[in-house]
Amino acid sequence: MTVISAERRGSFLGVLERHWKSRGYKLVATSPNGLAADFETQDGFQLEVLIGPNGQAHLSVTTPCVEKSEVAQPTSKPNGPDYSKQKLPEPNVRSTFWSSTTPLPS
Repeated sequence: MTVISAERRGSFLGVLERHWKSRGYKLVATSPNGLAADFETQDGFQLEVLIGPNGQAHLSVTTPCVEKSEVAQPTSKPNGPDYSKQKLPEPNVRSTFWSSTTPLPS
């Protein structure tokens, strides 16, 4: 997981907000500290982004109401670690851009 420095967190959220708005998603809420935002798509999906205390970005999606249907269990193994039964690791990847402590020019 990439460390997003305190100096770059606002820029990260700004990039994501501009992209989602360009796709027609509507901003519906932001946190008082500016480190979380909720969006809604035209077809009712809810998107949330938040920046954790150590600079990790969390993205989640909630689907609109749907009719219950039978879905087969996956037949392939996940391509990556399975964190379903353990604590998520702290961010540990340093990016020359997103982890930089130099603020971006205004």
